[in-house]
Amino acid sequence: MCFDDRLNGLVFILLGGVVVFLAQQLPTLTFIDYGPGFFPTLIGCVMIIAGSVIALKPLLQRGSTIAWAALPSAQSWLQALGSIGVVVGTIAFFIATLNSLGFLIAMPISLFVMLAFFDRHIVRDIVIAFIGSILMHSFFYQLMSVQLPWGLLTPFAGVLTW
Repeated sequence: MCFDDRLNGLVFILLGGVVVFLAQQLPTLTFIDYGPGFFPTLIGCVMIIAGSVIALKPLLQRGSTIAWAALPSAQSWLQALGSIGVVVGTIAFFIATLNSLGFLIAMPISLFVMLAFFDRHIVRDIVIAFIGSILMHSFFYQLMSVQLPWGLLTPFAGVLTW
């Protein structure tokens, strides 16, 4: 069943609100300015903003009538199940191989698989997966001081730390 964007946006806003509320319940640390609730709060706020944009988009489109819910065709069900399978499989692959391969190998592979499945522009997807992985690694490892696993790249950890 396909739901209207207004309903999807409202659900996303509510989920973002729950994430922010629960993140504020986490204990704060005395050693650093931000604690374990910082990143979930940031994600929750982004969810609220994205949900607001999704919910308001149909209201700004004049003359369009949108049903609150619709049943898709049989082919759409297969595509939806395939999409869900790719996302769940990619996340499972990332979790299973993160420690053995390391973040800088597992993340680009995971990003590329999802981008290639949904976008199908191979060269652009490779570039986005590589640059996105480097940016995420820099954000988490350098800025947030999260100890990401090096895996196969452990001998090069000192060289790859920037």
